[in-house]
Amino acid sequence: MAARLGRPIPEEERPRVEAFLADATAFVEDYCGRTFEQHQDETFALVPVDDQQLVIPPRYLPNLVIGSVRFDQDEPLTDWSFRGQSLWRSAGWGRGQAVNVTGSWGYVTPPAGLKAVVCAEVIRWLAVSPGVVSERVGDIEVEFGASSAAQALSPTAMTSLRRYRRKAGSLTLRRT
Repeated sequence: MAARLGRPIPEEERPRVEAFLADATAFVEDYCGRTFEQHQDETFALVPVDDQQLVIPPRYLPNLVIGSVRFDQDEPLTDWSFRGQSLWRSAGWGRGQAVNVTGSWGYVTPPAGLKAVVCAEVIRWLAVSPGVVSERVGDIEVEFGASSAAQALSPTAMTSLRRYRRKAGSLTLRRT
């Protein structure tokens, strides 16, 4: 933030800047529908639907490395493959018994574009006086409102984040 502001951040201003960074990061994660942190050796459960394909939700896909796949507490399975966005198993996944996938995913460092958006939003929030909703220079007009009104992602930020936003899923139809 100091590099982007072009000045050092005074000690008394740091808690506010850190809070804004946390808030802006939370807004970005909510908007994009995913976190951008590194997850190491964590387990997530998938519910199969009696098919050979088991689709992995998009939030787990960035840089996904799978360590093991198992049914509940059973021994790890070895007859599966990971292709694109799905786990495949020729014997099928059955129905009802959860499939636990242990692996690592996410970003070691968040993409530079995300950092830039978060910092730009924080700089924008810092430039707004608390409680001021809008200002006008000609004939001096200031409108006050709730102090959190300015704390939301700007349309520009949302446009910049579009490529990181989770895409809507598709529905696969099969004729039986």
